[in-house]
Amino acid sequence: MLIKIIKVGSLQTNCYIVVDEKSTEAIIIDPGDEAAKILPNLAGLSIRYIVITHGHPDHFGALDEIKKQTRVPVLIHPDDNWFIEGDNNLKDGDEIKFGSLTLKVIHTPGHSQGSLCLYLPGHLFSGDTLFSTTHGRVDLPGSSPRAMRQSLKTLAALPDDTIVYPGHDETTTIGQEKERGTLE
Repeated sequence: MLIKIIKVGSLQTNCYIVVDEKSTEAIIIDPGDEAAKILPNLAGLSIRYIVITHGHPDHFGALDEIKKQTRVPVLIHPDDNWFIEGDNNLKDGDEIKFGSLTLKVIHTPGHSQGSLCLYLPGHLFSGDTLFSTTHGRVDLPGSSPRAMRQSLKTLAALPDDTIVYPGHDETTTIGQEKERGTLE
């Protein structure tokens, strides 16, 4: 597996391109802005899906242009469909398959009602649910401190060595965030 990280937009959102190196099939996670910066990273890849971890504009600002160029389905949780409409709705426990890889969907409301994380053993794409040293904001319309606490408990059950790829900032691990008290 190859993971390309592209920081885009004024909020430096992490756009991820996750590639199955055997087949060159890939997905795009959170094309937040600057399509011209993302598109060159797709050369030689067979893009299967665009996945939006939650419906805030800094995570889908380049969606229209990326979708126009790739012509692939957009996947999002239905609770965030009022932000944008996806082609397919994701729910907790769903699987996203491309090449030999399978990402499991974990619904993690709190930052938004439809926030989700994508898990492949050893790797978690956390959107704005979990960052290095903190969790996502819960003071926005549609957010919930109570739901966030439950979502963080769910993530705390993952193995400590799971690398966390957040929606902003740098990577961390579940173990590091347990030590910091972020997942309490």
